[in-house]
Amino acid sequence: MVVVGSQSLGMSKRAKAESLDQMALPPPNPRIEPSKSVKLCYTLMHVAETAGIRELADGEYKPHDKTLEDGIDRQINYLLDPVGCTRPGFRLLDLGCGYGRLLREAKVRGARVVGVNVSAEQVNYCRSQGLQVYCCTYRDLLESPEWHGQFDGVIANGSLEHWVQPEDVKAGKMNDIYNESFAIAYKVMDPEVTDTRYVTTALHVKHVLDPDDLLTPWYRLPRGSNRRQFSLLHHWFSGYYPVFGQLETCAKPYFSLEKEVDGTLGYKIASEYRMARMRRGLYSNPKLVWGIVKALARHPYATATSLVGYFIEQAWDWQFRGKEPPTTLLRQTWKRNAQASS
Repeated sequence: MVVVGSQSLGMSKRAKAESLDQMALPPPNPRIEPSKSVKLCYTLMHVAETAGIRELADGEYKPHDKTLEDGIDRQINYLLDPVGCTRPGFRLLDLGCGYGRLLREAKVRGARVVGVNVSAEQVNYCRSQGLQVYCCTYRDLLESPEWHGQFDGVIANGSLEHWVQPEDVKAGKMNDIYNESFAIAYKVMDPEVTDTRYVTTALHVKHVLDPDDLLTPWYRLPRGSNRRQFSLLHHWFSGYYPVFGQLETCAKPYFSLEKEVDGTLGYKIASEYRMARMRRGLYSNPKLVWGIVKALARHPYATATSLVGYFIEQAWDWQFRGKEPPTTLLRQTWKRNAQASS
């Protein structure tokens, strides 16, 4: 009996410690159905996890770095510093948290962290690592009052490119969706905490992309053309890129742009590391190959498109190449305005 009691006491202490580490938040109220194409893209990308690729965003590299993770760690610390996650107890929300690397690093700093993500595979991985992550779209938070005022800072690292689809652009909803995203970040921040920030990373383009080009099957567009490459990217990753200055306009009246850094080179290097690892895996990793085979059987068109886009036409790496790359990765720090109409 004594042994059983000791075990129960130990479990009680662990449960209490775990509850202190978790924020008391219910699942968000369903509001917007997650994009099926975005969910599918990450279901397919989950195959790369067998090759040890769990970091899909950009990095920040120094000449002495030797691995993908070196640059990813530096980039994550770059994001955590300006958002203010520099003290124990900081409450951080990560919109589109991927495999949770940023959340884990924030926990090392003593933060209380929460993530949202539409990918069930990534959410399950995060939860297996002891992270508090919800499977939903960030847009559900707009009408989830229990989440409002609960955080000291918000980060959206590489997820923003999925928030607008070409169909939204054709319907004239693009700016409204971006504006709503800033309204959501504003609402979830604690109004009693001054000097709060929202940090985003997103690929930008110089000119508005033609949504009809993105919706046109990539194989119908001229080989080697920008139109074909952007169509490949959309049919693979499903999303749309903002134009320079567009987010700053849409952030009003909730946030003001405080700082902007060009991270395109870091994204290029990170993508080259991933490509090298994936190519090695095709020859040396049976799990990776088997994962691709299963994906082809379940989702033949989407998987074939991703394979063509990644390995053959290299659309993902293409967007970072040249003296003036087709896209620019901007890391932006937004300072919450003192007052805003909601």
